[in-house]
Amino acid sequence: MMLLSQSALLCKEARMRGDENAMAAPPKRVRRRVCGTRNIDPDFTTNLESSETTPPAIGSRIGWPVLSLFSGAGGLDLGFQTAGFLPMLAIDINPAAVETYQINNPGTTTVAMDLSTTPPLDIVDLWEQHCGDITPTGIIGGPPCQGYSPSNVHQTDDDPRRRLLFNYADTVATFKDRFEIDFFVLENVPGLLHKRHCALFDEFENQCDDVSFDVVAATLDAGTFGIAQHRERLVVVGINRDRYPLAGLRLSEGDKDPPTVADVLEGLPEPAFCARDLDLSAIPYHQNHVTMVPRSKKFADGSLKRGNSKGLSFKVLAWDAPSYTVAYGHNEVHVHPECHRRLSIYEAMLLQGFPQHGYHLHGTFTEQVQLVSNAVPPPLGEGIANAIAKSLGYRKTYP
Repeated sequence: MMLLSQSALLCKEARMRGDENAMAAPPKRVRRRVCGTRNIDPDFTTNLESSETTPPAIGSRIGWPVLSLFSGAGGLDLGFQTAGFLPMLAIDINPAAVETYQINNPGTTTVAMDLSTTPPLDIVDLWEQHCGDITPTGIIGGPPCQGYSPSNVHQTDDDPRRRLLFNYADTVATFKDRFEIDFFVLENVPGLLHKRHCALFDEFENQCDDVSFDVVAATLDAGTFGIAQHRERLVVVGINRDRYPLAGLRLSEGDKDPPTVADVLEGLPEPAFCARDLDLSAIPYHQNHVTMVPRSKKFADGSLKRGNSKGLSFKVLAWDAPSYTVAYGHNEVHVHPECHRRLSIYEAMLLQGFPQHGYHLHGTFTEQVQLVSNAVPPPLGEGIANAIAKSLGYRKTYP
C-alpha cells in the first residue's frame, strides 16, 4: 500500500572520551566507542571549517531535504521542520502512522513499507521517483525500540526488530554512495547501549565508520528541551567525514527546566470517553481529546494517590511536577492528577511536546495510544536538528 501527498545510562560505566587534540589533525579517523568501559563523548567538538549553507527552495517550500525512516507519528520530523529541514519522503510500516503523517504533512510523499525487507536501492528508487533531482542532505529516523527497551520483559536475542538497526545502516551507506548525504540521525532507547546489546551497537558503528561516518552518541532528557516530561532517549548522529572532516558536533541536553503537568494540562475541558459510536463532533476542544472509560474500581475507591509512581498500570501524575515518561502497556496511559481517569490522547500529546492545535493523530484509540507513546518529542527533534545545522554550517534564513 502506498499513500502519497502527505545522562543517564549509556552503558553502565560508559562515558564519552573526547580527545580534541587528536581531532585537530585530519585525516586521522575519529572513533568514539560506546560499550563496556569504553567511552562516548556527547560534547565532542572541533573547530568548524565549513562554509555557511542556506536552505534551498523546493517548489513553494524552503528547507534542507531529508529522508525519514520509521517515521511514526512524525514527532522527530516536526522538530526537524521547525529547525529548517524538509522531509521529502517518509516511510513507516504502520498504516495508522502513515495516515497520521500524510494528513499532517500533505506536502511529503508518505509510503507504507516494511523496511525490514526492502532493499536500500528500492528506497533510492522511491526517492528519485517522487523527489526527482532533489538531493537529500540526510536521513532521520528511529527504528522500533522494543527489542532494546528495559520495559520489555520478553526481550529475546532473535527478535527481528533488532536487525532493523542494520537495515538502517545499509540504507545510510546506500544513500551516501548515491547522494553523498551529510548526516544521519538515529533515535532509540538508552537500553541499546546496555551490555546485553553493546555488540549490536558496535557492529552498527563499525558499518557507519566503514562508509566514512563519524558517530557521536548521547543520552538526552527531552525535559531539558522544554516538554513537561522526563524522557531519556539515545540520540546517535553520524557526520560524513569525507565532506566535513572537521565538523564540530555538540550533542548536549537543552537549557530549559521542564514545565509541570499543571503548566500544560490545567484548565482543559474534560475529554470524551472512547466508544464505538463516538461522534467526532462530540469531542471537546481537539479531536484527540478522548480517553478510556475508567472501569477499574481504583478510580472510585480512593486507592489512587496523586504522584504515585509505583507499578506500571496506575502511575498517577502530580500537578506540580513533570510527567513520568509517557508510555503505554495494555493500551493504557498514565492516570490524571485528579485520579478519576486516565489521560486523554490529546493530553499525552501535549506532554510529549506536540503543538496545541493543528496536529492530529489518526487510527483506532489503541493505535493512537501507541503512536503518542512511541513518538519523539518534537522539541527534542528540533534541538537535535539545530545542533546538526550548527555543526555543518547550515544557516536558516527564514522565520
